Amino acid sequence: MSDLKDRVKQATSGADNQQPEQAPVTDLAVVDTARQWLQRRQTYFTDALPRHVDKAHFMAVALAAMEKLKDCTPASINTALLACCRFGLEPDGRQAAIVPYKDVATFQPMYEGYIELMYRHSRVDSVHFNWIREKDQWDYTPSEPSPRDFYHKPRVDLSEEDRGPVILAYAFAWIDGRRSQVIILNRDQATKIRDKYSKAYKNAERKGTKDSAWHTDFDAMWAKSCVRRLNKVVPSSHDLTELLQADDDADDTMSAPPVIRGTVISREDQPDTDEQQTPSASWPQTAQPGSGAPDDDGEPGEQS
Repeated sequence: MSDLKDRVKQATSGADNQQPEQAPVTDLAVVDTARQWLQRRQTYFTDALPRHVDKAHFMAVALAAMEKLKDCTPASINTALLACCRFGLEPDGRQAAIVPYKDVATFQPMYEGYIELMYRHSRVDSVHFNWIREKDQWDYTPSEPSPRDFYHKPRVDLSEEDRGPVILAYAFAWIDGRRSQVIILNRDQATKIRDKYSKAYKNAERKGTKDSAWHTDFDAMWAKSCVRRLNKVVPSSHDLTELLQADDDADDTMSAPPVIRGTVISREDQPDTDEQQTPSASWPQTAQPGSGAPDDDGEPGEQS
């Protein structure tokens, strides 16, 4: 009996009495808080959607995007989601994306979002985008009348890899039963657009972070640059003009907050700069499981 007591005493004393550290749960708690914040404002966002957008599906996509935005301020997420609602584009990474830059969530339209808005014009019958690969059959003769000026036949007998690398992006639209001019963009042209116009790319190069969209997904930006040029040949609309402006504003978000027409962002919600750190809004502090402390029901823009 004494031996048993000694073993019990030894097991509950000294170094053996130390409890293993609990796995961190802060990130999960913050994600849950962000999702709860969005769910409480579901009607606020769905009421801003155009009638043709499926509200339940939009909210499901928005909820799925919240995990990567857990470090962003509620005010910037609010602004970015309102931009998605304004244009009726889902933040699914195809029509639009909400990209975190430091603690600022930024609305960025993608090439499918541009196509979606072009489709909405009553005169536009269809919009097409595709890639030409090295071994595809294609021809472009600008002097020929439409539609004989352009021809592309993908090698369906080959896998995508066997077709070779992408060499061209192209886009065109059918308007009132006639095909528009074909917009063709090669990699070198896309690179020149990036170098000349993208402030986000220049900032990422200067800082050495290499985290702009041109760094992380060149092909997506190449495709968007091609479809954006199609804007010059399709019928214009107010929504499409606004989307172009919002896209340009988003590119400058590393040095200034995104500007969404009709939305005001306070000075406190602007992103930090390298020269000066400014206080920003954050998610309310979340109680750890089992602590017995209630969660703070913070509103967008509250200081933690």
